[in-house]
Amino acid sequence: MICKNCGNDFEGKYCNQCGQKFTGARFTLKDIIHNFFHHFTHLDSGIFFLAKELYVKPGIVAKEYIEGKRNKYFNPFQYLIIIVAISMFITINFKLFGPSPDLSQLASPDNGIRFSANMKYFFYKYFNLVLFLSVPVSALFSWMFFRKSGYNYAENLIFNTFIAAQRTLTFILLSPFLYFFRKYWYIGVGFYYIFWLIYFIYAFIQFFGEKKVITIFKFIIMYCLLIAVVQASAMAIVYIFYY
Repeated sequence: MICKNCGNDFEGKYCNQCGQKFTGARFTLKDIIHNFFHHFTHLDSGIFFLAKELYVKPGIVAKEYIEGKRNKYFNPFQYLIIIVAISMFITINFKLFGPSPDLSQLASPDNGIRFSANMKYFFYKYFNLVLFLSVPVSALFSWMFFRKSGYNYAENLIFNTFIAAQRTLTFILLSPFLYFFRKYWYIGVGFYYIFWLIYFIYAFIQFFGEKKVITIFKFIIMYCLLIAVVQASAMAIVYIFYY
């Protein structure tokens, strides 16, 4: 057979040069529907399989993906983009982070009040985007703090992408509670932050394989630095574009 992607002659279902699956027929609507749902529901490589595995063994999933088991798991960067897009849509349209900021304060003559109001509004509206953009920074810190593990920056980026997406998925799963019990939104958000802390520590222990106490200590320092960088960056953005 001749590969329609690279023109290579091959035998079997997949081209031995570029890896494309052999296809001889024209596209049909059935093919499009099948391919779409295949990426989400395939038992050993779909997005639902990845979501389940990341809750059970996040560090192991990242290790396996880095070590070459790429077909077993949904692409981490595509996963993060899809999950963050869903989360941003839900957050903005359903106002899940409690009462919205007082917009009248955005035009306050008091500089301090105006700046504080702009900061609250920025995080209220773009919270998930901020977390999305913080992933490369988080990867940089984990690479710096766990260099003895032997993982390079790119591999740390893959690991942090996986767990960041799962953190955001947890927020999506909590969104019904935040929506229907708005009066108690702080309970849902509090649970979200507690899960975030415990889940990340669990993932770091699995992935880096260092002693638990040392890993937790390093993670806490890394986490504090990350918050400081994100906060400072957000303040700079608000000052330049909003203030």
